[in-house]
Amino acid sequence: MLECTCGWKGDDKEAAFVPVCPDCLTGHIKTFRILKRRDGKLQCPRCAWMGDPEEALREPECPKCANPYLKKV
Repeated sequence: MLECTCGWKGDDKEAAFVPVCPDCLTGHIKTFRILKRRDGKLQCPRCAWMGDPEEALREPECPKCANPYLKKV
């Protein structure tokens, strides 16, 4: 079970998983989200990493407030 500072509690399945760049770990900040290209690949806006969606890391976020710092309960 995960818990957020905003009061949200839920399982891993209920959390929002966002793609994160494997090189520079960019992806949680809304202004620096991983970009989806027309050819189906993902591109990092910070370090210009480009790859398939399977190559990107998937990290959980709070679905209510988008906080990436979730506490395991």
